[in-house]
Amino acid sequence: MSDWLMWVAVAAVGATIGSFLNVVIYRLPQRQSLVFPGSHCFSCGQRLTALDLVPVLSYLALRGRCRHCGKHFSPRYALVEALTAALAVLAVYNYNPTPYAVVVFVACGALVVGLFVDFDHMIIPDEVPIVLLLLGLATDFYHILSQGTAVMVSFTEHLGGKTYIAHLPMSLTGMLVGGGVFLIIGWAFERALHRPALGLGDVKLAAGMGALLGPGFLFLCFFLLAIMSGAVISVLLMAFGIRRRDESIAFGPLLAMAATAVLLWPNVIAPWMLRFNGG
Repeated sequence: MSDWLMWVAVAAVGATIGSFLNVVIYRLPQRQSLVFPGSHCFSCGQRLTALDLVPVLSYLALRGRCRHCGKHFSPRYALVEALTAALAVLAVYNYNPTPYAVVVFVACGALVVGLFVDFDHMIIPDEVPIVLLLLGLATDFYHILSQGTAVMVSFTEHLGGKTYIAHLPMSLTGMLVGGGVFLIIGWAFERALHRPALGLGDVKLAAGMGALLGPGFLFLCFFLLAIMSGAVISVLLMAFGIRRRDESIAFGPLLAMAATAVLLWPNVIAPWMLRFNGG
């Protein structure tokens, strides 16, 4: 019973945060306050009460309608709440009730915001990669304090008969590698296709994930998974006539989904990528 109560509590916290993420997804691109005014119906303007805002359950109880005017709410509100609840449960399930589980959940929450905002507006707010960067820096700083230079990236140089070793933080190195790789790829594709291929928001998101994952194999898994899924989805969209070859496809949602998968299941994704690439 205590286990069930814990999972229900984790899911409830996740869904509640998902309700706030709905506000962020709608207001952040418009640079509106995330606090004022309070949640209200866009049709009749009535402020929503606590009973109207119980994550997922209120939507189901009211059949997706406003209590006051009867207008339909988008089912995406309940979807984001349920998705965030599931992410909270998965983070705790995979990493136990630890600080790193909180790091993974917060990162996934930021990626949910980036996914839906990019899907709606073809932009990734700067706040999303900033959250990822701060999480990466905080996690890296903790590891350095507890384990020293063993968790840092080391470079060895031989100058004048002497050996010099430079130790660089994993997070900052990963940020530079991640952002730099995507920046170069975007530039190369733009020159080849004569149109923008990657937005600056995609580059910033890659830099944030580089800070969180480091410059090693996990970032490579994230990169390859995003590229592979992007190629498959692009082909499918063109095959079904949903997109033409000359139309842009938002890459941010694919980056967000790939990043979430690597954060939640690194021990599954990494071996699969090794086998897929003949490792």
